[in-house]
Amino acid sequence: MKEIISCSRRTDIPAFYYEWLQEKLKEQKVVIKNLYNHKPSEIDLNPDHVHSIVLWSKNYSNFLKKPGFLERYNLFFNFTVNGYSKVLEPHTPDIKESLWQIDAISKKYSPRHINWRFDPIIISTEGEWNSTHLPGKARLNMFEALCRDLSSFGIERVTTSFLEVYPKVEKRFAKRNFKHMNLSNTLKVKFAERMTEIAGRYKIQIYSCSNVLLESVPGIKKSSCINGCFLEKLFGEKCSRARDFGQRKDCGCTKSRDIGMYVQNCGHHCLYCYANMGYEH
Repeated sequence: MKEIISCSRRTDIPAFYYEWLQEKLKEQKVVIKNLYNHKPSEIDLNPDHVHSIVLWSKNYSNFLKKPGFLERYNLFFNFTVNGYSKVLEPHTPDIKESLWQIDAISKKYSPRHINWRFDPIIISTEGEWNSTHLPGKARLNMFEALCRDLSSFGIERVTTSFLEVYPKVEKRFAKRNFKHMNLSNTLKVKFAERMTEIAGRYKIQIYSCSNVLLESVPGIKKSSCINGCFLEKLFGEKCSRARDFGQRKDCGCTKSRDIGMYVQNCGHHCLYCYANMGYEH
């Protein structure tokens, strides 16, 4: 059975390693080292053997300028747009550029080819463009503005989760003296309920990314950022529906082969990033 390729949870390949990706697609193979034992393994990228490529990025400008060898494959786009200030996301495109890119991709393919990621949710004053509002209100205002704009392009789904503060992220926050609110589970549920009210007005379905608490909120479904069943229907070709046991316990994603590497440092330098190995504020 043809495999799903993830490109990539580990770094933003479309934004910062696009020429590398094009070269590997030209070669129709890539060698990736195992994260735990560091043994190399070759991943087949022959278009005849790949069901689809799931792309993850905050910036698809390279792709839109020159699709190159990606045009040989079925493509699905996980597109993160959070609308944070430069304190949290110093090098992501501005919102207008992100919206233009989503509109362009939805016209080239369809809105169903795009999964909007509003992730992670961080409640802070410093991380918002409009600090005159209470931080929770400011985050909800941004969510509603994005729902309004993206729904006009036909986007019908959004994946979200609350920030998980890994030790290296906590250290980075402390070094930057970045303050954020640690919401109780009760407040997280109330916040998510407000999100479902907003999303419902724009006919957008919310999916929770690896968060059982959010899945308990009426109107929020368990996410599969790589969903074999959905990809089968989208592209009309069978693929694996098996769960990806290489991900977190609560992850609902289908099995895929990830071609990214953590040593490929992401140039977005987002303050909250857990994946970037070489970046520190």
